[in-house]
Amino acid sequence: MIWLIYALLSATTWGLATIFLRLAMLRVDTTLVTTLRTVIMGLMLVTVTIFATNINKSNLSAIQTKDWIYIGLGALGSCIAWLLYFTAFKHGYVSKIVSVDRLSFILIMFMSALIFDEPLTRRMFLGAGFMVVGIFLIASK
Repeated sequence: MIWLIYALLSATTWGLATIFLRLAMLRVDTTLVTTLRTVIMGLMLVTVTIFATNINKSNLSAIQTKDWIYIGLGALGSCIAWLLYFTAFKHGYVSKIVSVDRLSFILIMFMSALIFDEPLTRRMFLGAGFMVVGIFLIASK
């Protein structure tokens, strides 16, 4: 169950980060905030990688072309998602935007079943249905 602790900490941290970034966007352009956030995150991740892993030339050269493509596509998707997410803040309520953004779990749930052979159960469909209804209740006027 350690995954649950990490997931809850991630949700808490992401929630706080969203509020802090929205506060910055009251006075700073959203694209600039997104860019600065990414640069700061990059520096932090490089630091963590240097101190927490055994990174060397052979580790990097062992990454296959297909994996570089996946990394690149993930980075591209993240970049586009962040730009859209933070641009939406200019036009709507943070709580509604964050709720609608979490609909990504539907895509993730089905793609995980297809790609990673994760199970899809009736219970998961029911829970997902409740989440979708909840999101639409939160996001509607």
